[in-house]
Amino acid sequence: MTLKQHLTLLLTLLALAPALAQKQTPNIVLILADDMGKECIGTYGSTYQTPNIDQLAKEGLKFNYGFSQPLCTPSRVQIMTGKYNYKNYSEFGFLNQDQKTFAHLAKEAGYTTAIAGKWQLGANQRLPKHFGFDQYCLWQLSKPRREGERYAKPLIDRDGEILKTDADDYGPDIFTDYMLDFIEKNKDRKFLAYFPMALVHDPFLPTPDSKSWKPDVEGRFKKDTANFRDMVSYLDKNVGKIVQKLKALGLYENTIIIFTGDNGTGRPIVTQLKDGSKLQGGKGLTIDRGHHVPLIVNWGSGRYKTHETNDLVDFTDILPTIAQAANVKVPAGWNTDGTSILPQIKGEKGTPRKWIFSHYQPIHSEAANKQSARFFRDRHYKLYSDGRFYDLQKDIEEKNPIASGKAGVEGEKIRKVFQAEMDKLPAWKFGDPGVAKVILPGLEPDPAFADKAD
Repeated sequence: MTLKQHLTLLLTLLALAPALAQKQTPNIVLILADDMGKECIGTYGSTYQTPNIDQLAKEGLKFNYGFSQPLCTPSRVQIMTGKYNYKNYSEFGFLNQDQKTFAHLAKEAGYTTAIAGKWQLGANQRLPKHFGFDQYCLWQLSKPRREGERYAKPLIDRDGEILKTDADDYGPDIFTDYMLDFIEKNKDRKFLAYFPMALVHDPFLPTPDSKSWKPDVEGRFKKDTANFRDMVSYLDKNVGKIVQKLKALGLYENTIIIFTGDNGTGRPIVTQLKDGSKLQGGKGLTIDRGHHVPLIVNWGSGRYKTHETNDLVDFTDILPTIAQAANVKVPAGWNTDGTSILPQIKGEKGTPRKWIFSHYQPIHSEAANKQSARFFRDRHYKLYSDGRFYDLQKDIEEKNPIASGKAGVEGEKIRKVFQAEMDKLPAWKFGDPGVAKVILPGLEPDPAFADKAD
């Protein structure tokens, strides 16, 4: 080969390098269940039937210590922006419009992006695109909950149109089919699919697989906590459809699937566990059952030597994980907080965090706002900003705060570590307002659709 031919080959390879690099980056599917604590999943000890999610954990990696915020909007803001709520949370049902999301990063890396399911981040049909999504199929976007629910006869915005539905239509099926279609159409491109599911949030209603669905059409709109078990099974069924679609298209081996929940289970629900114990849902509470959620990840088969980990993870970690997977840097100016768990997703050790932090200030109803708190915790201990300190291994319900100096050598050492971290944060006290609300020109909500119902 002549020198000229060598140079030509080199230039060709350099030109192809970006495309080759992108081909090596994985697709990303992020599934966020609505109001599902970890006790709802079989692999975490539940008696509910979740074979597809359990299989995902069996093939992938189950995190035993994954943490959301205790309520949906605070969690959604945090997972999308990679920031703790004290930096960018203004009110329930809203994402400040000056914020950047993991979808923006995916777009920068050449990914096609879509979102389907529950929105509840501002009432304007332009917002999904503004926040980085090429296409959408959403409930609670431009229409409020009081005008239509998410289950039978759902009220859904799909790419600029309101769908015409009836009692035979089931929202979770519409959202799942939209995701399946998106994956099919983009099978030859890199994609990010964000699936904030409608299930298993109240109202607790029958699913198309419930025995009462066909014979009792009116009953499809009657609330009963007895339907919760069917709702969990149906959510699992839809997760299974996503996994099977990826496998059928030959995409499974190079797709990162992340499954988690946005907060604890609804408080009317009491779940029977395999060990004989029962656990009441803790949604909205800062105790463990309010924010300890399932977190299962998988990147193809045969990658993992072990299939579970006690590494601590919180929702700020998802954005940097997506960024690293997509081979794009998070701009320093975004001021994010998380740590990438891509090494663990790749089957490596990674750099596990030593604690998780929560600034929880729902700015919602009076009852919800009473739960506002700031705390640090690990697997063993927990410190609130007001000084309350707990041994979670002995007191998971936080009934007996431990006085200063009374937590033992290890406990007092951790108390000092947590307090030092607390002291680094901007001052905050119960009752302080959230950050200023940001609405940009052209993205104003219609006042007629103002709605804070969760």
